[in-house]
Amino acid sequence: MWPMETIGEPMYSADWHHVHLYSPRSINIDSNMPSYRFLYEKRRISDARSADALQLTGSDAPPEGWEVVPTFDAKCLVAYLMSLNQSHPLKEVRSAGGAPAASATASPAAASPSPAPAK
Repeated sequence: MWPMETIGEPMYSADWHHVHLYSPRSINIDSNMPSYRFLYEKRRISDARSADALQLTGSDAPPEGWEVVPTFDAKCLVAYLMSLNQSHPLKEVRSAGGAPAASATASPAAASPSPAPAK
């Protein structure tokens, strides 16, 4: 599942977030994000597949007759993530005097001397 495209910034669906939390490497093979599988329940399908069941493929897919569904905590986490509005532009940060920010390459020795140890 890929993000839904809308006008402006990409928006990620709840399904996308659930798959990303359950198996981050299924979205990005180089991801170093940990899996949050403990937020999901693997259960046997009784009558019909749950509407909340994750659409997983490959090695992440549950065995035949089983499904992976989000717990209440997983649903709350995804709702929170989706509530974070990052679609507005960020303002440029300037130092207090309006001068450019200090160089990140300055050596630690150039900083003010450390205070003497307390006795």
